Amino acid sequence: MCVKKLFTLSIVIMLLQGCSSTIPIEKRESVRQDITASSEQLVMELTTFYPQLKSKIAQSEGYAVVDMSNINLSIIGGGTGIGAMYDNHTDSVTYFDVDRYNLAIGLGYNQYQALVIFDDRADMERFLSGEFEPIVSASWDFGVDTTMSSIAQASINENTPIYVMSRKGAIAIGGATVFKTTINHDLTDTGLGEGLVANKSLIEPDTDAREWSRALPFFAQDVIDKGFDLPKPYGISIVYTDTFQGMNIDELEVGFNGSDRLPIDFVTFHDNSNSTKSPQLKVDAWIFPFMNVFASVGKIKGEADIAFTIDGNGFLEQSGVDCSKIANFPICKALADKALTVPVVANLRGTSYTVGTILAAGWEDYFFVLPLSFTYADMKKTNAEGHIFSASPRIGKRFALSGLQSISVFAGAAYFDSDLILTGEQAIPGTDSFINYEVHQSNADKWSGVVGANYIFNHEWSVAMEYNWKSDDKRQFISSVTMRF
Repeated sequence: MCVKKLFTLSIVIMLLQGCSSTIPIEKRESVRQDITASSEQLVMELTTFYPQLKSKIAQSEGYAVVDMSNINLSIIGGGTGIGAMYDNHTDSVTYFDVDRYNLAIGLGYNQYQALVIFDDRADMERFLSGEFEPIVSASWDFGVDTTMSSIAQASINENTPIYVMSRKGAIAIGGATVFKTTINHDLTDTGLGEGLVANKSLIEPDTDAREWSRALPFFAQDVIDKGFDLPKPYGISIVYTDTFQGMNIDELEVGFNGSDRLPIDFVTFHDNSNSTKSPQLKVDAWIFPFMNVFASVGKIKGEADIAFTIDGNGFLEQSGVDCSKIANFPICKALADKALTVPVVANLRGTSYTVGTILAAGWEDYFFVLPLSFTYADMKKTNAEGHIFSASPRIGKRFALSGLQSISVFAGAAYFDSDLILTGEQAIPGTDSFINYEVHQSNADKWSGVVGANYIFNHEWSVAMEYNWKSDDKRQFISSVTMRF
């Protein structure tokens, strides 16, 4: 690849980082070959000026070659680059991107190549780790020849020489410069997959060249050595759920004018339901290659419809109301030989806390996922609290699109066990009296069907939607935006 092409590729990668673009799969091998050719050309040219260079490279732990661009306008500037690290110990190649940030006085624009030789393995690993490298310097370059306009040798320390060859442009700056490297996962096979779960491809990768550099998941290296690809281990998601479900009242306790509540049997229940909406913030991590753990916190807003009818005679008798007393005449007139219907709409306002795990694995483009979660809902301000257990096995298939983009569709079932405790008071029409109650609501339909899709933009960003449904008494919509790192 000529320098101009590499420079153009560097600029494109820098500009598209915020647009979730990547190097297309079908072009990656060509890009690797071009970078290799450019690296060999630079070493050959530098050897003309430094004859001992080849022996230094051969005796080193490894070396890196990078094609960079740089622009500075007044006091700020920066650039981008793409390069490769050649490890003499493992005979492997790691491709990386470089971002440069200038806080310097100067003006201009240039393109250059750099060769870094590492005699210390710790320095080589630090270079690839992504740590910022600050440098305070003054430099100038007024080259006009696109083949070679200037050449310089510098160093981060005495053990790490840097050979710089200017290719094009003119620049003069002085101040602070910061470099940051990032492994290019489009070009480097580290075991990072293009899906959201551990996946085994039918195409066997070169496992000897793979090295998982992250702390999580545990046993990741063992798994990628067997040919599995893994997602990035950590995630942050914004989740929104909208749920409607028919509810059963399993228990009812009623008191009179604040008296102790007692269980009653002379009651008829009507259609009961609750409807809630909940935005949530979720964090997760892959602890093991096939096991993710997560926790979320969210706000709950909605209402619970409670309707029940109490037999008036039974209520008066159990409550100990003496209808022979004149003082009890109003309440006895309202309830004797009648039925008292209590239509209650309880506003649900509170906070939900969820913990859970996901068991998942994929084979080629197919995958299986089993999320398990437990949620506690704290709604003390509205005299309600509850808990939810859910399990949702599903299977799906991933369809590759352009670049790293893909869409995964899935279907399965959802088990949803919700128990809500509501307490409150309800006035008795035509009297100054009231009943105080406590009810336990549980969802009528525990199982429902699930369909959904997950759109993956790249290794970092994805959006998902799913719909749970069983008749008109159970429906739930869930959407989320996730960033992995």
